[in-house]
Amino acid sequence: MDRPAFIRHVEAAIAGLDASFPGVLRNVAVCVEDEPDEATCLEQGLGPDETLLGLYDGVPTTERSYEEGWMMPDKVTLYIDPILDEADDDGRSIEDVIRDVVWHEVAHHLGLDEDRADAVERRRRSGSTT
Repeated sequence: MDRPAFIRHVEAAIAGLDASFPGVLRNVAVCVEDEPDEATCLEQGLGPDETLLGLYDGVPTTERSYEEGWMMPDKVTLYIDPILDEADDDGRSIEDVIRDVVWHEVAHHLGLDEDRADAVERRRRSGSTT
C-alpha cells in the first residue's frame, strides 16, 4: 500500500472517531512515519523483536491544567510498516488495524495507561458497552 492510500485510511479512522467523540483530537497532530526509529524503540523499552504500531506523545487530558495557557499540540504517530505487518500477520484488514491504533493512542491522550487502553480496545472490538 502506498503512503497516500494509507493516509486516506488514517483520515477515515479519525473522521469516524470524531463523529463519535467530537473534538477529541483538538490540538493533536496525527503523523504517519514508515517505522519507529531505534531511539524511539529504546525510549519505549522495546526489545529487539518488538515494535510500535503507534505512539502518543503529549500531556494526557487528565494531567492538563488549562491555567498553564497555550500548549504545543500533542502528537500521535502511526507507523506504516508495522501496521501493514500486523494486518498481514493477524489476517485483519489494514483499515481495522489503523482504526484500532488510532483508538488506542487516543485512549492514551485521554489519560489511560497501557493496560486500561488495551482493555478499552478489547471491549470496543467485541462491541461490549460495559
